This record gives sequence, C-alpha cells and structure tokens, in this order.
Amino acid sequence: MSQGSKRVAGPLSRPAAGESTELDEALRQARLKEAAHFEAALNIRDAQTLRLQVLKDDLAPIVASRREAQELFDLALVPGDPPRLWLDLITSVVMQPDSRTYRLVEDSQAGREILYEARDRAQMVERIKQHMAHRLVARARRMARPSGEPIRRRYSAGALILSWLSGFTVGFLALLIAGVLISRIRG
Repeated sequence: MSQGSKRVAGPLSRPAAGESTELDEALRQARLKEAAHFEAALNIRDAQTLRLQVLKDDLAPIVASRREAQELFDLALVPGDPPRLWLDLITSVVMQPDSRTYRLVEDSQAGREILYEARDRAQMVERIKQHMAHRLVARARRMARPSGEPIRRRYSAGALILSWLSGFTVGFLALLIAGVLISRIRG
C-alpha cells in the first residue's frame, strides 16, 4: 500500500482506536450481567452459610450438654456449593431446594436420604435433637449387647513359623515329585 492510500474496511478488519462497535457494547453488557449473576450467586451462598452458622450455634449447646453427644456428634460447617453443616460422618443439613429451606439428609450405601425439611429453624432444631437422641440410643444399644462374632484367637509366632515351614516342605516335595515324573516321561 502506498502512504496516501486509505485502508478499506473489510468484514474482518477491526475498528480504529476510539471507534466502538455494536458488538463491543453488547460484550460490555454481557460481562456486566455475568458479573451481576456471579455476585448474586455468591450472595445466595453467603446467605446459606450464615443460616447454617446460626443453626450450628443453636445446636452447639445441645451437643455440649452431654458427653455421649460430644463423642458422637461433631458440628462442622463446610463451605462449598452448597454449603453443608455436618452433624456426624453421615448426617448433614443443606439449604435446598431453595436458600430458605433446611434439609436434613443422611448418606448411606443406598444413596442420600432426606430425613426432614423445614423452613423454620426452630422446627429443624427440634427434629435434629430427636435425630441425635435416636442415634445416641442406638449407639448405647450396640455397645451394651455382646457381639455375635466369636472371639478370634491370635496365633503365636511359633505356630506361624511351623505352618510356613510345613507349607514350604509340602511345596518342595510336590515340585520334586513332579520333576522326577517329568524326567521319567522324557527319559
């Protein structure tokens, strides 16, 4: 191109500095809307976490009141998507299906089971207290009854060495016999 020639705008050419296109404005608006969406999502997650923290504060004195409850239940608020208040290793509270509903769930081998849902925090505290009481009774019952399994005896070191040596000897003799039979067949 010569110095005096002007640049011809084609379909792939970019606007000169300072010029704005309709697409630039649309991109700007899309970015603003996306930022607002992410901010709203963070606010919802923060609100869920705060609600679960208040629930945890309501449950903490209940757990602290009994030594057995302290041994079995460990209230742990875990941030995430969704945030979760763990009562023990398998039971937790989440804010689902919306950010105002408390859902008590229990994980098992069969999957996740919903035990109770409530919008009212006081109702959820009562239901969790009942759940904790049932878990404590079940634990006490398991600890009180004798185990159905027979008591396993431990083997002495001498018995283990003797069984290893006898297994080694039988294996050696089997290989020796197999070797003699193979040599007779070939020989």
